[in-house]
Amino acid sequence: MKTIQYSLMLAAAACGFANAQTTAYTKPVGYITHTVNSLNGQTALTILGPALVQPTVFAGATTGTPSASKVANFTASVPTGLDGSYVLEITSGTNQGWWSTVVSSTAGSITVNDNFPAGISSGGVSVSVRKHNTVQSFFGENKAGLIPSDGATGDEIQILNPDQSLTPISYFPASVSGDGDDWYNLSTSELANNQIIEPGSAVIVKTNSATSLSFVSTGEVKTTKTQVDVFPGLTLLAQPQAAGGSYNGLGLQSALIPVNANADNTDYDEFQILNADQSLTPNAAADPALFGTATMYNLATSEDSGAVVISGGAGAIIKRDSTKSASVITVNGTTVGQ
Repeated sequence: MKTIQYSLMLAAAACGFANAQTTAYTKPVGYITHTVNSLNGQTALTILGPALVQPTVFAGATTGTPSASKVANFTASVPTGLDGSYVLEITSGTNQGWWSTVVSSTAGSITVNDNFPAGISSGGVSVSVRKHNTVQSFFGENKAGLIPSDGATGDEIQILNPDQSLTPISYFPASVSGDGDDWYNLSTSELANNQIIEPGSAVIVKTNSATSLSFVSTGEVKTTKTQVDVFPGLTLLAQPQAAGGSYNGLGLQSALIPVNANADNTDYDEFQILNADQSLTPNAAADPALFGTATMYNLATSEDSGAVVISGGAGAIIKRDSTKSASVITVNGTTVGQ
């Protein structure tokens, strides 16, 4: 599990959600158009997240194994001065998709927040380093046209934390903030432009807009896998495949806690798709005995849903039973050229 630092947070709030609709182009560098849904001026919530990533600033293979250490060494010249705004990710081997926030770097090494996975061979492992996606890099200067805060009301971007609390963020124009046009954490009144949106994670967009909104995100198409921490309660997952992909294509059928062969357990993970009307479509991974193969299925209709597609950058909820422990799941990246 990742070592993460959080600001002061609001207590968790009960709420409904809505899907993000996206259009994507699977090029090495591309863009995605995200739609923020509206309920004609009533409160509507949309889940979405970055599918595209920031440009790679360093890629190389470690010299020797960084296994169980926080330091990776390289023969290639590493950019010096890397800090917590960067993320290092393993791009090869059985640990592909593992990531950790960078702490510091020298010309020959990178130190990260978390110990590298145990068991990396003495031959080393390939990694890449890039900037984290943030509220500012994803939403820009309020590209979606969310209702700015007037100091008392306004639309919000909400980060769901592992303890199930929410970090609420609003866009303040200079006329209200007394400074620049910026994103602010409503709990702490601190600048939130650089609030990190973790790899594979989605956020909630809460709006009272009278009409649907849209904005475009840009970046590099991610072709490698992504590891995501799943916690008891709710976790928000973003579709990391730029052009979208099926539930089974993400690998959810083997990553989530399944409904058992007798279909009589209640401690499975529920994969919830959040619709524009704020309703939920519940799905779960099925034991292979239920459908003859490992697949996802719709809990409301009992139909195989493994081939159902979720758009790139759209969000979904993983609901984990409180009796289960947190764990890491791995979801597949984009296949370019298909």
